[in-house]
Amino acid sequence: MRPTQNKKTQRFRHLYVTLPDLRRARDEPRLFSLIMYHMRALHRWLVTASAWLVLGHALMAHPGTDVAIIDLSTLISSSPGSAELRLRRATCYIEHQRWSEAAADIDHAARLSPDHPDLALARAEYFLASNEPLESIKALTTHLVSHPADPAARILRARARARSGDLVGAQSDFQLALRHLPEPKPEIWLEANALITDSVSALADLETGLTRLGPVPALEERALKLELQLGRTESALQRLTRLATQAERPETYHRRRGDILVQANRLPEARRAYAEALAAIDRLPDWLRQSEPTQQLIVQLTPLATSTL
Repeated sequence: MRPTQNKKTQRFRHLYVTLPDLRRARDEPRLFSLIMYHMRALHRWLVTASAWLVLGHALMAHPGTDVAIIDLSTLISSSPGSAELRLRRATCYIEHQRWSEAAADIDHAARLSPDHPDLALARAEYFLASNEPLESIKALTTHLVSHPADPAARILRARARARSGDLVGAQSDFQLALRHLPEPKPEIWLEANALITDSVSALADLETGLTRLGPVPALEERALKLELQLGRTESALQRLTRLATQAERPETYHRRRGDILVQANRLPEARRAYAEALAAIDRLPDWLRQSEPTQQLIVQLTPLATSTL
């Protein structure tokens, strides 16, 4: 049934084109022209919508920096003398691997403000991203002469040195950067730790990080892996016990203790660890205990806690 032609629907009369309309259009040229007009309008709308969809998919690759480039370009148009804006846009271009545009912005910023504190970092980031680590090191070394306590420059030069094969120099720069950072991010600590080839030294470094940063899960996991590689089973078990005590969901840590104890042929202790995992699950709220992943864990743990293995 066709909508009633009140004042509101009259404005949208063209949307209600039915089969009888098309049949009548053969004998009514004006109606046919009207229908064709709106069909062409619909076609244009669909073409435009498709174009926006294609653009949207392209923007999804770098949604944040795409918007940033547009915004920064607008700001640069109104403030063409800002070296800061040029360097920010260069960073976005680097992320997109738009090398010529990034280099142009950096060079323009250098002409506007040759002593800008971020100019050397932008050049170094450009060289490192474009796989020229030696040029990156050169730019940062010059910068660090006058800014020796700049942790961002130290981290960037550490990455460039690691890329060029200078692991000793990279470790030195990372350590100096971590020393100057009041609250270093765990991922930076792990990045630096990954360059330490000796497992004992790497483990000691992680313990230093845990003392300084607190019980960061990523550092704990890396330390646990090293302890097992070094055959320090007791230390690994003690770490898992401590993590279980601190965790809201300790059952997975108890399960891992059990697995390690099985590998060490300490079967009675393994059964106790699996039983502790089941006890931890029993203390969960009903909705969580009855979830599918938890039920699957119960099915796995039950025979391990009761069998003779």
